[in-house]
Amino acid sequence: MKRISLLADLPQPFEGEPGFVAGLRSASEYHFKAGRGCDPGLNRDCLASGYDLQAGLPADWVHLETALASLEGLLEAKGAAPRAGGWLISLGQAPELQSEEFDLHIDAAGARLLAADQEGMRRAIYLLEEQLRAADGAAAMPGHWRRRPCVRQRISRCFFGPTYREPFFIDELSNDIDYYPEAYLDKLAHEGVNGLWLTMYFHDLPSSIFPGRGAGAEKRFAKLRQTVRRCARYGIRIYVFFSEPKLFASASYAVPLEEAAGHAELVGGSHGDWSFFCTSSQTGQKYLRESVEQLFDAVPELGGMINIMYGEDNGSCVAHMLSDPPICDCQLCARREPGEIFAQSAELMCAAMKKHSPQAEFIGWFYAPGQRDGSARSRQLAEVAAHWPQDCALMFNFESGGYVEQLGKRRVVFDYSLAYLGPSELFRQVAGQCDKAAAKLQVGCSHENASIPFMPVPSNLYEKYKLLHEFKVDAVMQCWYFGNYPGLMNRAAGLLSFEPFPVAEDDFLLELARPDWGRFAPEAALAWRDFAAGYRHFPANLAFEWYGPLHHCIVWPWHLFPVDQPISPSWVVKNFPETSGDRIGECLAYHHDLNEGLQLCQKMSRLWQRGCERLAALRSEFENAPERLADIDLAEAIGLQMKSAANLLQFYAWREEMLHEKVDRLEQMRRLVMQEMENTREMRQLCLRDPRLGYHSEAEAYLFFPEKLALRLELLQALLEQDFPRFDLEAPWVDAYNGLKPQGKLAWAATNLEKAEKQEIAAVPGAAWKAALIGEELHIACQGLQGKQFCIELEPCRLWPPLRIDFDAEGRPGCYEGGFRNVPELRYEQSAQGMLSIIPLSLFEGFRKPGFPMRFNLRGSGFAWVEGEDFPHRLMHRDYNPVKAGWLILGEDTKTH
Repeated sequence: MKRISLLADLPQPFEGEPGFVAGLRSASEYHFKAGRGCDPGLNRDCLASGYDLQAGLPADWVHLETALASLEGLLEAKGAAPRAGGWLISLGQAPELQSEEFDLHIDAAGARLLAADQEGMRRAIYLLEEQLRAADGAAAMPGHWRRRPCVRQRISRCFFGPTYREPFFIDELSNDIDYYPEAYLDKLAHEGVNGLWLTMYFHDLPSSIFPGRGAGAEKRFAKLRQTVRRCARYGIRIYVFFSEPKLFASASYAVPLEEAAGHAELVGGSHGDWSFFCTSSQTGQKYLRESVEQLFDAVPELGGMINIMYGEDNGSCVAHMLSDPPICDCQLCARREPGEIFAQSAELMCAAMKKHSPQAEFIGWFYAPGQRDGSARSRQLAEVAAHWPQDCALMFNFESGGYVEQLGKRRVVFDYSLAYLGPSELFRQVAGQCDKAAAKLQVGCSHENASIPFMPVPSNLYEKYKLLHEFKVDAVMQCWYFGNYPGLMNRAAGLLSFEPFPVAEDDFLLELARPDWGRFAPEAALAWRDFAAGYRHFPANLAFEWYGPLHHCIVWPWHLFPVDQPISPSWVVKNFPETSGDRIGECLAYHHDLNEGLQLCQKMSRLWQRGCERLAALRSEFENAPERLADIDLAEAIGLQMKSAANLLQFYAWREEMLHEKVDRLEQMRRLVMQEMENTREMRQLCLRDPRLGYHSEAEAYLFFPEKLALRLELLQALLEQDFPRFDLEAPWVDAYNGLKPQGKLAWAATNLEKAEKQEIAAVPGAAWKAALIGEELHIACQGLQGKQFCIELEPCRLWPPLRIDFDAEGRPGCYEGGFRNVPELRYEQSAQGMLSIIPLSLFEGFRKPGFPMRFNLRGSGFAWVEGEDFPHRLMHRDYNPVKAGWLILGEDTKTH
């Protein structure tokens, strides 16, 4: 364990800026060679005599200079010089076209570009560049294109911009770092991005309600204005992202309750340590209006604002009324319908914005990652959407809550997913009924794998955007803090945002591939199809997204001897500094059992490797094209992640089989470790070539890098040399681990509660619990805990997160259902035996090992059946520490003795 702890002590491989930033700051490079043209109909020598650029454009199209400079640079790279009488490139205004619509015609005589406004002309120029890049030498691809935008707002984010969240809390508007270099903006603009979002908070703005705020506001406004103007030169508008108003609490994402001391009317309901912000109060409405007005008065050129109205860390009363039962008891908000309150807040903020910025767009985001289609929550959200104001865009996650079948079972898709095509039924319903529909997508990558720049699966975007066109979606927020690196997937989203939508997916993939892969475009397109086919087998499982293992298991140590240590979150390095243990069930929860996860990862990996083989065959053809070699390396790196994830699941599946069934798998596991050592070596070489690999932009850190991979390799070697030789399947610790000879506190589940032995809680006189197994249901009765908040935790098998049931001070139960494939069908009763929880064992089918005991604890603040330290809090898994649990033995047929 001492050497394993060194993984956490390794410093990040950069000071200041990560290594990949230099590439973003560098201008795009072009590499042409003879014989790389695509079609027989190519205009092969059209540029041999140079080009004649004639731009009769309005004088106020001043921001077009960046696109024209880009075109001239590309022509120079093709060896074409400006010359009167050369290949004619004519640019003209066509008022009959709509905003951003364009017409491009290319033939042997020249290229004609028409648009109604400068942003339409920008799109025409960039498409001309694509056709020039698709052919080598003095050639250009002929054709005629007339396109108009369907998705008007295509909003991404600076990949290396700080999150302004814990643990670092770096505010990009309060420092002098340039997060928007010219070359980077040029790349984004070429890919169709015309909006970027950045984070601000109302508490950083001056306020008449909170007089002490706003000390650094003018500095922030000044840098924001600078950013807005620079991005405008590339046709990119800045959107400010909020999740307002905030909670009153002590958490990092909240506002201290003391700040509301002079305005009691701002505090609506409360729940535990949280107090909610009342947007029904006049003071609350004034605060929203004033904050938005201040911002847009100071920076009127902003493109708009995106505000999370529900979810994440929005602290309004109404955002906490949508639950069953509601956790907000605000009397003022309770008199109104939630849809009415949300609509009023949106109208208020939108009007405040448009007072100073009539052209700006307001997007209200209902972030509901854990809703399930057809649930009460889904119906509540649809009802809210029915009240949404016409002038405001309404945004929902495209995939959250949808269902997909895997291995013959229906799985629910929570949060974002690039692997699942979607959409959820909730998104369909909302997008079909509102005037300005917006979609939250992850274009480049999702929580499924965010430690790479992007997943090369444009086929998946094709299917998603087909639905966006069907519903006339006006805006797409293309990323969270990750999923926004320039490249293939941004380009795909840009192309797919325009009409007419490509009828055939193959035609789209070829158009996408030609500028980069030339005459090898068909092979690249086939590789992308293989990648998409494989990636669609990614386990539809929130735990598998948030906790890996795809993100970072390539540097996890492996444990032959159980350590019962947690899995590190992928999105933050605080508290769990990337030293994941062996609690592999935390990656799967109760959506997939270990065998199901393994099957899906093996399928995903096999198909992905087929695509890698197609691209690897092209290496020699692109030996002088670094960008294409990087694409091939990226595909191979992702392939290694997939191999590593499958190996990890197989390793622990074999280990647990050994420890429970006494089946000797040591030799197979030894070979698996050797395979994993080779994967680690290969990934290290790829990371040495490509500094993009391993960086997670929400964590603002590398999850894996060469030094960590080298240390992991040493740990795997030590595992072979030290742990395997001393492993003894007959050692006493084995049955202590599996519960056949349990150590620590023990409790037996009787055949009925009357016969069950009370288990006393020492710190609370009169408090106790007892259990009975009645048929196929586990009954747990708790008594003597009136007026206290507490929870019971039941771990059905080793390494898995527990079922946790929380009871508030009034005795009301609640269970987090997000870890389960189906909503747990639990029952609760008040009886002479106390508060009774009835848990069907079918809930753990495929997870619990019959004949082996479960782990159990009852605990609250200052008391527990089994005392011990809690883990730091993690999403989904809370603060559960498996050491802080005893054994619950079920029935008389158990093997336990």
